[in-house]
This record gives sequence, C-alpha cells and structure tokens, in this order.
Amino acid sequence: MPRRQTVSLVLIGIAALCIRLAPLARGDLKFQTGWDASDYIPLAQGIQHGCGFAIFDNGHCANADVSRPPGYPFFVAMMPGLRTVLVIQALLGAALCIWLGWFVSTRWGSGAGLTAAALLAADIPSIVYGAMIMSEALFQFLLTGAILLQLSAIIADELNARTAAKVFAAAGLLAAAAMIRPTGIFLPLFAPLPFVFIKGATWPRALVFGMLAFAISIAPMLAWTARNQRVAGVGTTDTDSAGILYYYDAAGVLSYATHRDFFTVQNELRRDADSQGDNSRSGSAKPGALVRESLEIFLQHPIATVVVMGRGFLLIATVPDRNELNEIIGTHGAGPFGLPPSADILIRVRNTLRSPLLTVLVLLQLVVTLFVWTGVGRAILRDGMHSKGEAPLLWIPLSLALLMLACAAGPDAAGRFRVPAVPFLAMLAGIGWFGRRAHEVSSPETAVRDFVMAVRPVVAQMEEQGN
Repeated sequence: MPRRQTVSLVLIGIAALCIRLAPLARGDLKFQTGWDASDYIPLAQGIQHGCGFAIFDNGHCANADVSRPPGYPFFVAMMPGLRTVLVIQALLGAALCIWLGWFVSTRWGSGAGLTAAALLAADIPSIVYGAMIMSEALFQFLLTGAILLQLSAIIADELNARTAAKVFAAAGLLAAAAMIRPTGIFLPLFAPLPFVFIKGATWPRALVFGMLAFAISIAPMLAWTARNQRVAGVGTTDTDSAGILYYYDAAGVLSYATHRDFFTVQNELRRDADSQGDNSRSGSAKPGALVRESLEIFLQHPIATVVVMGRGFLLIATVPDRNELNEIIGTHGAGPFGLPPSADILIRVRNTLRSPLLTVLVLLQLVVTLFVWTGVGRAILRDGMHSKGEAPLLWIPLSLALLMLACAAGPDAAGRFRVPAVPFLAMLAGIGWFGRRAHEVSSPETAVRDFVMAVRPVVAQMEEQGN
C-alpha cells in the first residue's frame, strides 16, 4: 500500500482513538456504568475478591452466577480500574479500524480500505457503547479479528503451517467471542470454513484441520456449560438469553398477535414465571422451559412472529442510536427509555427534535446507514461474487453481519445490537463503492517484481550498446 494511504489509515485510527477517549473527560463514570454494567461490575468484583464467577455483595460472596457468559466480567476483573477498561476498549476500536482498512486495501485497493476504516471509525453506536462498561467493543474486536484472519488464510495460495496457524488463531478468537455474548453460540460453525476454500487443501487434510478448528472454538463453551450444570443444574452457557427470548421476543409476538400493550403481556409472562419459581440470577431458572414456551408462542402465531422479527431486523439494521448518544453528549432529547423501538416512532422523533445537535447526529447516522447499505448492495452485485476466488471473501462477512442482526431482531431492537455487524458492513460498503478487482491491486512485493521485470530488458539493451 502506498505511503500516503498508509499515513491516511493511521490518521483515521488516531481520530478513532481520540473520539473514543473523549467521553473519559467526564468527571464521573455515571454514564459509563449504566445498562448491563450493573451486572458486569459486581461479577468482576466477585472475581477480584476470590468469589469465582459470583457477585461480591456487602462483604460476602453470593451463589455461583449463571446469568451471563463469563468472558467480559473476567476482562473487567483483569483491569486495575474501570477507566482502564474504557481506555483498552478505545485502543481496540482504533486498532480494529486500522486492521480492517489495511486488509481491505491490500485486496481491493486503498479507496475501499480507507472508506471501510472511516465508516467504522465514525460509527456512533460503536463509539457510544465502546465508551461504556459493555461487551460490545471487545466482542466486535474479537469477532472481526477472527474473520479477518480467516479471510487472509483463504487468500493464501496453499495450505501450509502459516495458513493453518491463522485459522487456528481465528478459532481461538471465536471461542473467546462466544464466551462474551450469547449470540456467539453460532460462531463455532464458522471456525472450519476457511479449510473449505483454501487452495491446495486435500479433503482429508481439510477435514482433520477443520475438526480441530471446530474443537478449539467450541471447547470453552462446553466447559462452561458443564460448570453451570454442576453448580446450578443449568445446561447452558447463560440464562439471560433465554429470558430475553421469552420476556421480549415472545412477549412482543403475543402483544402484536393479541393487540395488547407490550408491557402488559410482558408482566403477565413474568408473573407466570415467578409463580413457577423462576429466578435467573440465583440459578433456579429453567432456561430450557423458557425456550420451549417461546417456541410454542412463535409456532402458534407464525404471521405475528414474521412481522415482529422482520420489523425488528429492519430497525436494528437502520435505527440510529439516540438515548445513549443523548447521555454522552449531554443534550436534552432523551426518553422514553422503557418503550420498545417499534412502539411509537413519533414520540422518539419529537424528543429528538428538542436538541438541534442530537437531531443532526441522528440524521447523520441515517445518511451513513443509507450509504453503507447501498455499498453493501453494490458489493453483492459485483461480478466477483460469482467467481470462486472472490465469493467467500464477501459471503462470509455478509453472512456474519446478517446473523448478528438477526440474532438481536426483536421488540427491543436498537442501534446497540448493530455494533458487531458494523465492521463487516463497512468492509462490504468500501468494496462496493470503491473496490477494485484483485488483479488490479498490486501488493508491494508484486509492484517491485513488476518494476524489475520491466527495467531488466532496458538495462540489458543499454549494456549491449555500450559494448
């Protein structure tokens, strides 16, 4: 990549870092410790006090916790303080911008790479939730890093030790990501994929290596599930995801199908669960029962399920971040906090218009989102999508992006849940708008070799004339 483009990419990374560090200028961490931080911080304190994965409360260790995957609380517990967590998340976000831009540039040209890096650097949900004690930034880095390693292995000409090491390292990152967010439960399925597309890989060797990559990615999940089964009789990595499926997704479907208020339906489901002794944090929850009851509701109301989930998917793919952005910049366009995003858009619009700055930032998000999805469409329609060498490099990130969006598509859909998909969408948008074909992009080594080959005949002719 030319030096000018390299400098531009580094500058984008520096800008991304500065933007992500800016919220730390606040005198307190009230904003940064909202939402899920109320769970993560006590669990991290429990780990630091020797409680294992359990809350430390009033000088005592609570029962073993099974509500959430352990990855992010352990990450927080490793840090000397909460501000350090936020600094590390900002560094990860900036590094990911440079890594993504560099990878796209080497394959599709500097225009595509710089565009992908800039879109990720300026993504407001990534900035906002990276500045909070939330798992989005770490999950985004691990997931995107794993896929970039996989794609760089696919680009390789042969299956050698270096290529296999990249895929196994990617499997390790996928394993770590799966231990951070419940949506990572599907990630082990992606671990063996590169061996299907790597050139020169015989099927017996690819099969063995693929099984090893799958084992690396799924082993921590199986170990943690065994731990939860032992300490609480819960055969899953967490109970929180089953609760979200039941109290939000199933409640949303019932609300739509029966034309009743969402919160009324949700409260009824909670009362039913309470009457059966449901308590997800104490470990007495029955996530299997919640999942079964949710599936029964979906099957009983298939049209409502399609409508609610489809609407949630569209919202999560396009809805701008507003409430948390309002908090971080100190404007006055907040509320309503408890209302599902799809309940009353007019209320949200009126609240947003109270602040001109918030209105501009929300409109900017909508414009960027339109630009991104148009670019994604252009990338999908590229001729390269039909070539054997180009297709997996585009389909794998596209599949991950759509999967991440689909997993969070429900009545509680929000811009926050788009964060894991943003790097893949930015990559595809950069390729769609400014990407060049692989044969049009020369690596530094190729450029030097072509220069030498072009100059050699001229030098030989000059030597003959001199003689």
